[in-house]
Amino acid sequence: MIIEALLYDGKSSKEHKVEIEFTANRRVVILSHDIDVSLDEVEIESRLGNTPRVIEFDNGIRCKSKENDKIDKVLKKFGLSKSKAYKIESSLGLTIGSVLVTIGFIWFMLTTGSTYTANALASILPKSTLDKVSDITMEQLEDNYLHPSKLSDRQKRIIQGHFDRLTKGETNYKLHFRSSPQIGPNAFALPSGDVVLTDQLVALSQDDDFRDILGVLAHEKGHVVRKHSLRIAIKTGISGAIIGYITGDVSVLASTIPTVLINSSYSREFEHEADEYAVKELKMMNVSTEYIAKLFEMLDKKYGKDGNSSSDIMGMFASHPLTSERIDYFKSYIK
Repeated sequence: MIIEALLYDGKSSKEHKVEIEFTANRRVVILSHDIDVSLDEVEIESRLGNTPRVIEFDNGIRCKSKENDKIDKVLKKFGLSKSKAYKIESSLGLTIGSVLVTIGFIWFMLTTGSTYTANALASILPKSTLDKVSDITMEQLEDNYLHPSKLSDRQKRIIQGHFDRLTKGETNYKLHFRSSPQIGPNAFALPSGDVVLTDQLVALSQDDDFRDILGVLAHEKGHVVRKHSLRIAIKTGISGAIIGYITGDVSVLASTIPTVLINSSYSREFEHEADEYAVKELKMMNVSTEYIAKLFEMLDKKYGKDGNSSSDIMGMFASHPLTSERIDYFKSYIK
């Protein structure tokens, strides 16, 4: 069988039109260049669609041919199989199957896979990394949302005292008093252990000793202990990386973690874990859960039923879903 090809002698870029003959006795012959070698001495690249096939000889000579079907017939005649890649590409069933497997893998990584990976990474990241991520986030918050606190010295002293008791013997925690009309009544914790408390939340306290605020701080500490914000940030970063790879836009990774930490919305599971932690801490400090239950009821009443939670005030209700189930949970521990 004879096929047409372009020959490159390896000495120059000049192309030579040649005819390659595959003889019955398994020889490859190119008369114009005095080539007559055994088929076993020639390497024929696997087929990939209709791209030109490369045929290489031991002496550095290479040929390219677009006559893939003829080459396939030669390979079949001499008992040499087609490439696996071409078999998959030329099979509609295998092609559809490959696409479905790829879509399934991407979906898995965007959901369950990223969750497992985030949990694993969150448990091994060094403190220096947590501090760095939190510093970047705090800078963004200070620049865009947070203002100096206007709480009285008495208010700060009492709340700081509660926080010190809550974190006794643990040096990685720090409480930040800030005012934020934009964020509204809120409290949130960064992976480093920095906890931000807004004046607007303190203003809703119904207890002169701020034991309801202590419950909120214990809840936030629970998020830090369980690494909730970090796990959400890593998961979102993984999803962003996958989407960026597919679309070719990886700029999303530059702002993923700080953005997620600022606007994180915890899942029901994470909120329950933090609530459980808060109850445990309050019990150890001999503080009733009645106070935090009442505070959550007020937040729910103010931001959950009159539609304000979707207004410009983000509020604690926006990032910490205040369901009746959670309020009932705290009430169940009231003695």
